[in-house]
Amino acid sequence: MKNILVPIDFSNASHYAGKYAVSLADVFNTKVIFLNVVPSAFIVDDESAHSRMMAHAKLVEDNKNLVVKEMDTLSKKHFSKIEGFVGEGTTTDVILEMAKKNDVDLIVMGMKGKGKSNSVFGSTTTAIIRKSSLPVLVIPENTLYLSIDKITIATDFDPEPESERYSLLIEIAKKYNSFISILNVQKNEMKMTDDEFIGKMRTYFSFTDSRHSFNTIEDKSVTEGISKFIEENSSDLLAMIAHKHSFFERMLGKVHTKEMSYETKIPLLVLQSK
Repeated sequence: MKNILVPIDFSNASHYAGKYAVSLADVFNTKVIFLNVVPSAFIVDDESAHSRMMAHAKLVEDNKNLVVKEMDTLSKKHFSKIEGFVGEGTTTDVILEMAKKNDVDLIVMGMKGKGKSNSVFGSTTTAIIRKSSLPVLVIPENTLYLSIDKITIATDFDPEPESERYSLLIEIAKKYNSFISILNVQKNEMKMTDDEFIGKMRTYFSFTDSRHSFNTIEDKSVTEGISKFIEENSSDLLAMIAHKHSFFERMLGKVHTKEMSYETKIPLLVLQSK
């Protein structure tokens, strides 16, 4: 892992995400890039053009100063290299462009709990999870960095996994010598299908060199099942696969990664399915 991107909006949630990212970077000797995005100036008519452009320029300059302040605060306690930028445009597009331009390996973003905020930043986090091809680490507000000794990965035992999709998770586990609990939540009274059994075998081979265990539980809700397992089995990190679901599947509420991004009380690592 070489580069970590941290989009920030100067909220408490993004502040904790920044602190977590820099702590993680210290372990991996990784560069951290802070990014704040300012919407492009919207000019209604010629009469308002000058005043609006002046206000926009001041906003950009003020945010640059806030980014520098955030960097300076963290640099006093961490040795990782930190860079900061203010971009202009559509937030999601600017984040993804910055990630591509800087060869980013991981995007770290903050998240408030469900029902606590209707902020744009929360919706941006879920949009990045949906659109990005990179792993996204979601840090719940007020979460402090801890050594990642125990990891839970929730999986539906996809029968056609890409071997590289677990690479970052395995890299993290090796760095911390983590124990990995591989969790599959089955709906009540539903048996594992042949495809799921094949997926389980392939998942087993992916984690052959890691300390791990397989755990299958039953629950009427995948999200609730994951939450209950973590409550009963302490974990420092939850990992999930973000499948590229169709529009209709999203409408039916089958994208559990989005639900968990709001519900989880521990960092959530979203691994992308190519």
